[in-house]
Amino acid sequence: MKPKKVTVESEAEEHQKQFCDCAIARAAELMASEARAPVQMILDRLLTYATAQAAVQDGSAKTAAALRTVADKIDAGLFHSLTGEGEKPN
Repeated sequence: MKPKKVTVESEAEEHQKQFCDCAIARAAELMASEARAPVQMILDRLLTYATAQAAVQDGSAKTAAALRTVADKIDAGLFHSLTGEGEKPN
């Protein structure tokens, strides 16, 4: 596999992603601590916001296709390292 070329732009984009991840984590913590929102409600609100923004930006059909692609990746094991699913029993 070829190493990823590091550019000023890719470094700036990585910093933007890190900042956005931090902002989302803080927002979720605030929803839980201040509003005492349950995790399922927090997930619902974050996903609703994100998918609505995607639909406005890219249209409903493209957004639905992107969500199906993500669902396929999840089914294929995208988060198995976090959930422990797919591990062989000892």
